[in-house]
Amino acid sequence: MKKQLVILFILLTVGQLANAQKEYKLAKATGWLKLNVNNVVVEGYDGKDIVFMTTKTETGQVDERAKGLVAVSSSGYTDNTGLGISVVENGPDINVNMVSKSSIGILTIKVPQQIKVSFVNNNNNLFYTYTNNNSTSTNEIVLKNLKGEIEVSTNSQKIKLENNTGPMNIKTVNGAIEGIFGGDIKGPISIISVYGYVDITLATNTKANLELGSSYGKVYVDKAFNIDFEKKETEKKEATITNDKSTTLTGVGSSSSNKDVSTSITLSGNTSVNKDKVQHGIDATTLLTDNFGTFSSSSVNFSSSGEKIKGKLNGGGIVLILKSTNKSIYLRQQ
Repeated sequence: MKKQLVILFILLTVGQLANAQKEYKLAKATGWLKLNVNNVVVEGYDGKDIVFMTTKTETGQVDERAKGLVAVSSSGYTDNTGLGISVVENGPDINVNMVSKSSIGILTIKVPQQIKVSFVNNNNNLFYTYTNNNSTSTNEIVLKNLKGEIEVSTNSQKIKLENNTGPMNIKTVNGAIEGIFGGDIKGPISIISVYGYVDITLATNTKANLELGSSYGKVYVDKAFNIDFEKKETEKKEATITNDKSTTLTGVGSSSSNKDVSTSITLSGNTSVNKDKVQHGIDATTLLTDNFGTFSSSSVNFSSSGEKIKGKLNGGGIVLILKSTNKSIYLRQQ
């Protein structure tokens, strides 16, 4: 019996070690943390180090032949942390990149309050967690308790914002954006999704100049907010987009017709659109995304049929922009 207990203790210890949290620290309290990773939680705290942690379960045996070596891949990055990521200082910046396309589990990063966070991830790699033969996407970004500036530009990730003060510039193409903010926020704050919804919770005493817009969805606002809306206008515009190759797309509007028409686009320049036809109702941002990759707010005239709503919350204050092209906007009270 005693021998069996010893064996059981050893097995439990090995299991705990296999699932133990791995950690890497970098002594850095200021500058920009520039991230190009998937499935990450970034959290502000009162410390002086940037702490990287992952809880991926080790399912395979340790490769004894790899001792003293580091993992490299076709990405060009080297795993210098033991976590499957590359962390490199470049002056005031800290660049963090995935070393391989394999999932490393949930990456948690704790950052000092003075750190600014920039997230740029334009790949479409989705990682999945399997539980009882069911798979769920884990391609998510969570940013919380951050007091510095935040910039996010991504293709596929869902974004969650919790108790951040701003300023913030958040853009995603395919993901939804959810945010909960207290009364102490700094502008400007711009939150934009092309294909996903935008759902934001604010303190009712927040002072802001609001700009809310959705081309094909609706705008919902809690009745508890004291908002002085400007005169509501519904208008139909034409889109003008200029990409890096100076190709201009014009004349993309909306219609009740569902017919495909090749005459909807007038093209100038040397670059051709990938699709021979476009369907009525596809707006400027969607078209740019489909044909030229991730959009830039500086290169897109956000236009199509739809509503653009402006107003002053509690007399006005910080600039707060919430937009979605294809889904709805939700503004809730905290």
